[in-house]
Amino acid sequence: MLVRAIDPLVMLGYVLSAVYVLQHLWADPNGRYLALNFQDHFTFEWFLTHATELFTHGHSPFFSDDVNYPMGVNLMANTSILTVALPLTPVTLWLGVGVTFAIISTLAIAGTAAGWYWVLSREFGRSRIAAGVAGAFLGFAPAIISQAAGHPNIAGQGLIPLIVAAVLRLRHPGRVWRRGLWLAALVVLQAGINEEMLFFTALGLAVFLLAYIPPRQLPSLTRAALPKLGVAVLAAVAVLAYPLYFQFWGPQTYRGLDSGVRAINLDILSYFNFGRYSLAGDVAEAARLNRDGASEENSFFGLPLIILLLAGSVTLWRSRLSRALFVTGFVFMICSFGDVLRYNGIDYHDAHGPWHWIATLPLFDSIVPTRLGLIVTVAVGVQVALLIDVLVVERLRLAFVIEEFEELEDFSDIPELDDISDLDHVPALVGSAPTAVSVFHTPATPPPVSPAPPVSLPNGPPISALVWALALVIALVPLIPLPQPAAERPALPAIFADANWRKDLPPNPVVVTLPNGWNENFNIMRWSTDTRFEVKFVAGYFLGPNDTDPTDKNAHFGPGWRNTTSYFLWVRTQLVSPTVTPAQREDMREDLKFWKATTIVFPVGWRDERVIRETIDKLVAPEVAPGRIVDGVWLWDVRPITAG
Repeated sequence: MLVRAIDPLVMLGYVLSAVYVLQHLWADPNGRYLALNFQDHFTFEWFLTHATELFTHGHSPFFSDDVNYPMGVNLMANTSILTVALPLTPVTLWLGVGVTFAIISTLAIAGTAAGWYWVLSREFGRSRIAAGVAGAFLGFAPAIISQAAGHPNIAGQGLIPLIVAAVLRLRHPGRVWRRGLWLAALVVLQAGINEEMLFFTALGLAVFLLAYIPPRQLPSLTRAALPKLGVAVLAAVAVLAYPLYFQFWGPQTYRGLDSGVRAINLDILSYFNFGRYSLAGDVAEAARLNRDGASEENSFFGLPLIILLLAGSVTLWRSRLSRALFVTGFVFMICSFGDVLRYNGIDYHDAHGPWHWIATLPLFDSIVPTRLGLIVTVAVGVQVALLIDVLVVERLRLAFVIEEFEELEDFSDIPELDDISDLDHVPALVGSAPTAVSVFHTPATPPPVSPAPPVSLPNGPPISALVWALALVIALVPLIPLPQPAAERPALPAIFADANWRKDLPPNPVVVTLPNGWNENFNIMRWSTDTRFEVKFVAGYFLGPNDTDPTDKNAHFGPGWRNTTSYFLWVRTQLVSPTVTPAQREDMREDLKFWKATTIVFPVGWRDERVIRETIDKLVAPEVAPGRIVDGVWLWDVRPITAG
């Protein structure tokens, strides 16, 4: 009972630690944002708020035309996180979307740690010490803390260890429906959080099992697993059929990421350095190695942990589990280098990693190579649990038992094995010892045991266990995460606050924001959220096809570049408003009609305010009067152009 009472304390420790990491956000969730990735922070708040529309207005959770009007956004092809967004609807409506975002970000970190702790200690028989430390590493690893900066759908991996355990249970005979349906339920829930992590789990398990299972056992294990796997596939497909159909064949679908996103990879040297979020990290060095990707630092284990892992893998090389973990981690580390190898910030365009031949395959063309480091993180975390148990806990436990044995004066005092609960059998899948029997093969009768050679009994704990424990401390303490920076939210233009849009904009407003560029797309997501979807915006920040080129089905961030958008990208670089041509006036009218726009807005105080304002005046004249300031924005009513 005392041992089991530890579990709630460990879980509570994970939650409190996650709150510590996000303390600056928790200080005022509705008034602050994660400073290192504001664009994804505000975008996720948009997704969380849109999920409430299912209950308040009956709108589809799979599609929205509130942004990127009139084309809309395929939410199944984006990160709508419906598994958590829908249940947290009451929180979003009553306490604000900022609180909901803080909750899911906290649960993403703590839930990942708790999930691995539970599976390692319950399903795989790891000691609670090993499971607790490994769970802490897996939940608070540099990659997870980095992804938590605006990517709670990727950082939130609490279901992944449960899926891993469910897949490994398929080898057991019987319980076909129960085990199959349980795996299907986990897959469906994970699909509603992040499908990319589900794909990574399948890839990681495939490589691990191929490295772990002896070839001679594959046929029998496959026969045992197939019926349950079939149930899981059928049940999951039955639930996910329509959402997946909508994702891949519905409106605004795309086929893979563009080449720029697929080129985001990890620097080889990044694995040997500390990340910006770690206690021993160097922000400038991490930014240099990772090209300022604050939310994609998916390696950064540090040199001490790399040395420890290599030494531990050599020490436990006789363990099939240790070898399989090493192979899995190494394979995906190499793949995380992407197509073009990069070392110390320099791209070597003539040197290609294995991802060069994989990147364009179906499904693989939707993977960002840097995120394959997340699979490496899992392999490292489980290996840490193995090292702690085999090289520290079991050696100390053995020394303690031997010492107690030496102190016995009467052999009748020797306790029965059943009375020593701490010496329970540890399944070999997570490696109770380097020579453990495979968990995939349980012999009908125990193998013969040869007489053990005489051993010298130590008087105290073996020095090697203490050395390994010290090495683990040296390797893991520098990775303790620092609090995520947060900043006060900039004030909204008054027109989009306090319901002012209802009096300042016409009925059923469709708003064009100019100049329509990268930063404006981020602002639109926040403005759309705060206007409660009562205003439609013609752009935004999302993944979708290039709507200006029907042949381009790769994913792009935001809408396609129409003539007016491209023109204003040039105008914003000018010192004075240029002379507009009849063709440019016609382009503006054509685009406004395509957008079905009612209003153009342009925030007051923009650095090129006069140039942009005067150019818009010229383009919409003579039908539309010059812009006027209304509640913090320059505003043009363009219905005289679009009404016809």
